[in-house]
Amino acid sequence: MGTAIELKVAAVTLDYAKNGMGNDYGSYFQEGDLARRHDEGTDYDYILENGLENELPVREEAFVRPLCRVLPRLTQLRHRLDGARAEYDAATVFDQEVSSGSNGEIPERRYLSFDEFCSLANRYPVASLAGGYVPYDAEDRERLCQGRFASHLDLIERIPWGGGSDHYWSESSFFAAKICILSPASMLQVLGLNLANADAEVSWQFGPLVSSGWANRDSFVAGAKREDTVLVATEGASDARILRRALDILRPDITDFFRFIDVEERHHFWGTGNMLKFAEGLIRIDVQNDVIFLLDNDAEGVDADRKLRALKMPRNMRSMVLPSLPTFESFPARGPEGLALSNINGRAAAIECYLDLRLNGHGPAEVLWSNYKREIDAWHGALEHKESYTKHFMSQDANSMSDGSYDTSKINSLLDALTAAAAEMSAFRNEFP
Repeated sequence: MGTAIELKVAAVTLDYAKNGMGNDYGSYFQEGDLARRHDEGTDYDYILENGLENELPVREEAFVRPLCRVLPRLTQLRHRLDGARAEYDAATVFDQEVSSGSNGEIPERRYLSFDEFCSLANRYPVASLAGGYVPYDAEDRERLCQGRFASHLDLIERIPWGGGSDHYWSESSFFAAKICILSPASMLQVLGLNLANADAEVSWQFGPLVSSGWANRDSFVAGAKREDTVLVATEGASDARILRRALDILRPDITDFFRFIDVEERHHFWGTGNMLKFAEGLIRIDVQNDVIFLLDNDAEGVDADRKLRALKMPRNMRSMVLPSLPTFESFPARGPEGLALSNINGRAAAIECYLDLRLNGHGPAEVLWSNYKREIDAWHGALEHKESYTKHFMSQDANSMSDGSYDTSKINSLLDALTAAAAEMSAFRNEFP
């Protein structure tokens, strides 16, 4: 009979392979998602009777993660709801074509729109779908297997391919056969629209396959694959350490999609001039990894961004200045004429400005104007006591950053911009490989 491996959400199978690994879903999970789950194909009575309990830790191994924590990873993996919509629309067109007669005429059929399809798919929380096997000799077996969807057959008939296959034995398998017609990533995006599905368990149980000898344990690795990560090049080691810490605490579900250069030790290029040389070198050797050159939102950074863009970098590289924020439009700045409120966007907003600038023992934060950048007609400035703000940030933990005692509003805006840029690069690369 062989051994199966399935990707599931609750009791609903989204993908299936037999006697082999099949598609690799390790990137949907992280290392901490390794868990044990009951295996329906294991004869537990036989295991206990023969003293084979030591086999269970291997047989029951699985990667398990709630749907709400899989969705951010799908975004970084180039899977979005608009992609699910395009996939559904393509299925509709294909179904129309294969349903056309010998004369090329397409029969009348009113398909569900994508929004109607999503509404049907989310009619009931996915974790509530019954997974118990309905025996073949059960009275009215067909209707029992259909469960609550028996009253929605008219809608299911309007799904492309008439609602998938006819192989089902329970309410959850009926849902998988008739409604889960899209790719696993797209179906997870669709099901993620229902907040009641947020905690639904997404699982990939590989233990039975490994235990039966059909695959090596080393083949099942959780985490972002190297080709799905983005290398973030910063102006200095301090910038990289701040970003690494911020991602680990504030974006833990996708932190492994981002890599940095020499975060812990030394930094091969300090400042915008050396970063420009680094970019030129990567272009010459035709590096294939996705790379973001992240620059401070100050005059030096804006000038370097202008020069980087002039290099006409390939699609897998892009330059990015830290986002301009309204709070920087009226910021204390000290110059030859004393202290005044100034707009420091594009002039003096280095990465430290995005940290919580409320610090005991220090007065209100301020920047100090230093030099004039003729190329962009702007003064350059720097935040005073930036090392103190960095040290304060690095001492924070997940609790202080979530309970409001540490202001994360600005650093969250920065991370939103960075993760969006990385996802955009991945989507573009997927469309134009």
